Formats: sequence, structure tokens, C-alpha cells
Amino acid sequence: MSAPRVPGPDPGLCGSCRNARIVETGKGSRFYLCELSRTDPAFPRYPRLPVLRCRGYRAAEER
Repeated sequence: MSAPRVPGPDPGLCGSCRNARIVETGKGSRFYLCELSRTDPAFPRYPRLPVLRCRGYRAAEER
């Protein structure tokens, strides 16, 4: 029997940014990958959470 899933820490802006992608490992760890890091080295690939300010933030479109 596995333990119930506990929500992770608040990701801040990354949680609602169109430039962020959630990467989940086989063991269930979750990381927020900043897609802007692919073209601009000023953005960390996996930012420290919670992100409170970011010049690359763009709100994700409503689904």
C-alpha cells in the first residue's frame, strides 16, 4: 500500500506560468522546468520555489 500523495510546496508564479512545465520523476518527485532557460541563460532551468517575481512570467491560458 502506498502513502497518500501530499501536495508539494507552493510553486508561486511557476504554478500558473505558460513557460513552466512540470517534470515528474519515476519516484514521484515534481520539478518545474522553465522553458525560457532553453533560449536565455538568465533563466534557471529549475528555479527555486516559490518564485515570487519573474520577468518572463506569462499567465497560462485558461482551459
